[in-house]
Amino acid sequence: MGKILLLIKKRLYLFVAVDFVLALLAGLHLPMKEINIKPVSMLAVFMMLYPMLTGMAVEKVKKAGRNYKLILLTLTFAFVIASVTAWFLSKTVFINQPELALAIILVGAIPCSNMLIGWSGIADASVEDALVIAVTGLLLIPFVSPLIIKLSGGPIVPVDTVKLFLNLILYILIPLVLGYYTRRAIIKKKGQPYFMQIKQYFPGVSATGILIIVFFSVAKVAGEVVHKLVLFLLVAGGLFLYYFIQTFLSVLAAKLFKLNYAQGMILILGATASSQAISLALAATLFDSLTVFALSFKPILQVLYIMFLIYSLGPRIKKFLNG
Repeated sequence: MGKILLLIKKRLYLFVAVDFVLALLAGLHLPMKEINIKPVSMLAVFMMLYPMLTGMAVEKVKKAGRNYKLILLTLTFAFVIASVTAWFLSKTVFINQPELALAIILVGAIPCSNMLIGWSGIADASVEDALVIAVTGLLLIPFVSPLIIKLSGGPIVPVDTVKLFLNLILYILIPLVLGYYTRRAIIKKKGQPYFMQIKQYFPGVSATGILIIVFFSVAKVAGEVVHKLVLFLLVAGGLFLYYFIQTFLSVLAAKLFKLNYAQGMILILGATASSQAISLALAATLFDSLTVFALSFKPILQVLYIMFLIYSLGPRIKKFLNG
């Protein structure tokens, strides 16, 4: 089982792609449309967020970096600029698709959290600053994101701000508290080396939760979308356009504020990537099936884009920022 979880973590985009195809086939040949996916989604949400937040050492924030300019700039991009970009796309690319418009608004309103730390390590960026930004952003989501979604998405579809807030409290703060005490209990009883040994499997468990939501949500709308190639193209085109705009603006901001590559890449990743687990969990339990479908497609595209950003654009960005 451990090897499978590690493989899922390492090749999540491939598992999501296969899961996506299997869900489409199941939706076309099995009576999936009438299934109530909310109970399954709630279980999957817990699988996604509890292990993820158990592995996040929140208490290390007070010992981590204190680059306040970078932290403030990244959080501004992650919440404000990202939301403006998403709102613009909702009014242009997705103007005639309200459910897909809401999906892009969720992408902009819920920034990247723990994955920022992982991506930063891969990109040789400042992991200490990434930790502070990730934890701060995570704690801000329940309070800031509902207002953003209400302001941006309210004119498109009815948005219950209080319900959004309560769900985000449920999805973030409760698992965060449980994860904190779970981590402390394991370390106290088994020791730090044992915890670090099992921690490597946590992302695989979280990813399994993503696969469960992707399967049931896509299968539910398979009959509606499989004969409409335009939906796939709209989602892919809109997401890539979002990533490109955010990358372009954040690179310029990093140069303007004279950030070096290690700091600038934090800003770029924080501005570009968004939380796959939280936005998908929120959509699966509160919003329309097509909104969930669009966000189910996102893990494949986001992983591919971030890898392209780090490995292909990274050397050019480094030369631009350090030059």
